[in-house]
Amino acid sequence: MAPPVTRKHRVLIINAYFDPWRESTPTRLFVPRPMAPYFLAGHFDPDHCEVRVWDEVFHGALLDTKLFAWPDLVVFTGLTSAFDRARQLSAYVRHAQPKVVTVIGGHIARALPTICAEVFDYVCQGDAEEITDVIEVVLGPSCARKEAAPRHDLTAPNLGVGYVETTKYCNFACSFCTLTGEGRPYSSYQTAQIERQLDAVGRVHGLLLSDNNFFGNNRRDFERRTRLLGDRVRAGQFSGWGCLVTGDFFANPQNLELVAENGCKAIFSGVETLDPKVLKSYNKKQSLISHPLSLASACAKHGILFDYGMMVDFSQQTMAEVAEQIDAILDNPRMKLPAFVSTTIPIVGTPYFDQAVAKGRLLPNVLLSDMDGVKLVEKPLEPVEQVAAFYGRLINMRGRQGALVRHAVRHAWHWRKELPWDLTALSLLMPLQRYRRRRGIGSFAQMITSWREAAPTYNAGTDAPRRCYTPLFPMPERFARDFEPLQVTDSRGALTDDFEQARSRQVGFGT
Repeated sequence: MAPPVTRKHRVLIINAYFDPWRESTPTRLFVPRPMAPYFLAGHFDPDHCEVRVWDEVFHGALLDTKLFAWPDLVVFTGLTSAFDRARQLSAYVRHAQPKVVTVIGGHIARALPTICAEVFDYVCQGDAEEITDVIEVVLGPSCARKEAAPRHDLTAPNLGVGYVETTKYCNFACSFCTLTGEGRPYSSYQTAQIERQLDAVGRVHGLLLSDNNFFGNNRRDFERRTRLLGDRVRAGQFSGWGCLVTGDFFANPQNLELVAENGCKAIFSGVETLDPKVLKSYNKKQSLISHPLSLASACAKHGILFDYGMMVDFSQQTMAEVAEQIDAILDNPRMKLPAFVSTTIPIVGTPYFDQAVAKGRLLPNVLLSDMDGVKLVEKPLEPVEQVAAFYGRLINMRGRQGALVRHAVRHAWHWRKELPWDLTALSLLMPLQRYRRRRGIGSFAQMITSWREAAPTYNAGTDAPRRCYTPLFPMPERFARDFEPLQVTDSRGALTDDFEQARSRQVGFGT
């Protein structure tokens, strides 16, 4: 049993993040907002624990040295590519507070279990609910909340948006997806669990679902969750909601009718690419029928805004083919521009990563932190320097800014009669905000750090190390390794011994 204390236990939950644009300032307008820290926070009993959240996406890089000495327990989460950043922040808090307990979970822990066990005190390889076991061991049973609900009170400012999760994982097996690599079964929450989350959200302007696939493979369950959300819309808790669905959702027109009747205002679906052969190579057959024009048209008829993501794969596509696809979208005001353009990412732990390694597609000298979708990490069909320069222009629409503005205006004007005014305005502003070169506003330290960063080359083999690999202040020698990047490939493009050891499997907490 934990010893009695005269104050509440101090818990810091950090979403570690490397901004792909090398910015240290907050990204407040990014939607959807990472919600894992706030779901984790909900498992700590507020009567016994004081919880703070630092999300490096929303709050910017954590550079406040005073905060490092504050917590008794630190919980880390984040994308796999942010392992180095989580390790750096762990070094800072361990140096400032030697008795601190560190915990890591999520994709990082599942992909790199061995090295995580070397760096952190507890490595959780299960769902967010597993943090309850850690809480009971480290802080005592009374510190674990019996019926957890996300801490939406910690999300301020929330920009008028609330977040709820109604299902876990996905019923498809796209080769590039971490969910495929982890092999966890698709499941949905019970009504009482969803309602507890909705109650915690309170009144907001709009609700976004954090589900990886809201539609799923059970029609009756999909209808149950849809009508549950519709009841809250009709009760006036929020004006509408948005979700992510897979391509098979659109095969039945009744699905769109049902969500529209129950207040759905926005749908995101992973079109990924307009090239069928590339989709088949990812085992993403459900998107073969997902053309952005037809989907946008179908959604607009029901007053729903459609959004999608697009990946370019230079190991299968030439620069000319990619440019032709983007220019075709810009030339057609009916088609929506993608929410983002990213390279394919061979995420560690996925079948796609294993295929890339087996076929020798990874470039030399790739760091784990390079796998962010903004750098080339795979060998392209054409000279890598030319492709990197082309891609750097493409993702910022350099050379296409005039066409971008014209398309945004014409697209919003075309769909103005089908969409309500707020969604029409959103369809106009989103591409203008997404495809600009970001220079954010944050603390003085964050802005100075951003300004001092080297310009990106968009090539993993030639990018200079980020400034965060140099400690903010002098650190003892025992922490030196915590500021060394985890290198995935060597100078020949083969996996390094350090990386192979880092991802080896071992039995640990939560396995």
